[in-house]
Amino acid sequence: MKLAVDIGGTSIRFGLIENNKIIKKQVIDTDGNNMKKSLNKIKTIVDSWNEPIDFIGLCCPGPLNLKRGTILTTYNLPDWNNRCILKEFKDLFEIENVKINNDGNVAALGQFTVRENLHSLLYFTISTGIGAGFINEGKIFEGFSGAALEIANALPIYKNKNSKRSGIEFLASGKNICLQLQELGVEVNSTKQAFELYKKGDNPIVNDFFSMIEEKFISLISTSIYFFNPQIIVIGGSVAMFNQDFFNEIFKKVIEVTEDIGYQTKFEFAQDLDDSTLLGCCKM
Repeated sequence: MKLAVDIGGTSIRFGLIENNKIIKKQVIDTDGNNMKKSLNKIKTIVDSWNEPIDFIGLCCPGPLNLKRGTILTTYNLPDWNNRCILKEFKDLFEIENVKINNDGNVAALGQFTVRENLHSLLYFTISTGIGAGFINEGKIFEGFSGAALEIANALPIYKNKNSKRSGIEFLASGKNICLQLQELGVEVNSTKQAFELYKKGDNPIVNDFFSMIEEKFISLISTSIYFFNPQIIVIGGSVAMFNQDFFNEIFKKVIEVTEDIGYQTKFEFAQDLDDSTLLGCCKM
């Protein structure tokens, strides 16, 4: 029996996998300020299932040191930074057969797994944060040090007061859309409310802001096509899934921008994202 654990900025999903099927699963809130508390809660629930486990597959926010299994920096989970998650799970469950990868990579692998006859798949998650993963012929592309597709600070503004936190995630993630609009003087308390204001179209500040992040997404996705030439791009995450009309317009414009490569990249929204990511954990 395999245990799959998907550690997110808001919640942790985990389940038992047998023969590529989810037998049992559970969701708990992530305690960003107390890693041990979250891990112990997982252990208590898994123990109550009373099933033998011979493999654990983990995915978590990055960037990671994949060789050591350590989270380097995750802004949404401060107590998890510089923690060797791989060793924590090995010790907690007394299992050596544990693998770990970036949540974007594993989500990409899960989306690849639930589709058929694919050459390559590029995945973007647009949720609390923004991440990505690239699967080429069934394998995760990790880059030289394992930090490939760590795109939170992609499209940075070098002359910004903090260029390390000036990229796409810090403008257009679910968390930061609200913060950016609040700094512009707009009273908004949720991403849902922000999109509702945008759809009304009567607030020029909101309109200009969404026009700006649309341009950012067009640049980001178009550039990724030029670099990776994926067969398909899949978009997931709560911001994307709940605002598909906004992203469908972006897809159309990306296709226009990139038509010169001679292949029209296919776009889809994520399928069964939560379950497929758990399956991806056990495909590493």
